Amino acid sequence: MKIPDVFILKNFVAVVLVGAFLLIAPSPGRGAESKKIRLAYAGWEAGTAIAYVGIDAGIFKKYELDVEEVFIRDALSGGVQSLVGVDLVVGSGNPIAILEPILGGADIVFLGSHASVERYGMGVTDKITSIQDLKKKKIGVSGIGGRSDLVARVILRRAGVAVGDVELISAGLAPNRVAALSKNLIQGTPINGQFIPEMEKLGIKVLEVKDVAIATTLVMTTRSFLKKDEEAARRFMKGYLAATRYYLTHRAESIQIIRRYFSSAPPEALENMYDAFAAQMAPYPIPNAEAVQSLIDSVLAVDPRAKNLKPVDLFDLRFLQELKASGFIDSLYAEKTSL
Repeated sequence: MKIPDVFILKNFVAVVLVGAFLLIAPSPGRGAESKKIRLAYAGWEAGTAIAYVGIDAGIFKKYELDVEEVFIRDALSGGVQSLVGVDLVVGSGNPIAILEPILGGADIVFLGSHASVERYGMGVTDKITSIQDLKKKKIGVSGIGGRSDLVARVILRRAGVAVGDVELISAGLAPNRVAALSKNLIQGTPINGQFIPEMEKLGIKVLEVKDVAIATTLVMTTRSFLKKDEEAARRFMKGYLAATRYYLTHRAESIQIIRRYFSSAPPEALENMYDAFAAQMAPYPIPNAEAVQSLIDSVLAVDPRAKNLKPVDLFDLRFLQELKASGFIDSLYAEKTSL
């Protein structure tokens, strides 16, 4: 396995595109023919870690999948265009690059997702006493489709404030946004929970909000592929779920696999990385509607066609539902293993 030179470590929207070469084969089992799946990586997220574990621990091979890996350095190419020349992509990319093609009629569907649930607050100027007070005000974010933009949209939607009732300003990274807030150039900006105490010491007013879910990994394919080779998609989902279980129940082994890609990282950094990804994983990775809605809202800022798009329209959960109903997911976790 070739180790990529560069990975992008910032959390964002991560994308997984599923496909396979057309190989006619019976259901996975002893003697079944293997199917070949081309897997491309763009960036580094929970989905990437799951795929690495699935490959390095031989889990996908258990479900008769031969995985060929391709590395993509440009995270923004982790959109629909990454389907060219590959069959599956795990990576990060701007939601606009992912959802706009769907709005234009692209044959794309999500099979599952992961989300990171994080503590955030809304930094505001002194005269703001509630999120509703931000109507007709300026809110600073890193950029359209960025993490702070997605967080701001979730917070506003919860408070019943339409995005059209505020002015979202691209104000750069958090230090720049805080500086702009202190000068009243903006009246609000999302603040990551770990920085709230520091902001309050500096005299920045922070409104408490409920923890925010942010989509980090999407499992995506095309509807036409599902018609051509449904079994390949089913095998991939089985392997993906089994790799998730392995990651969650084999901490030391999973960290060792991650170490192969970050050989110079100190042990503490690898452990923190493992924990951050594990917190995003669930045995049954159904989409978080609020997190997916924030992706749609960010696209709405540049494409009015997103107005009628709903999270449910983007997903085909037949494989997850089938594997849950059959007892496959429960069987993965039947054997108790110490974390």
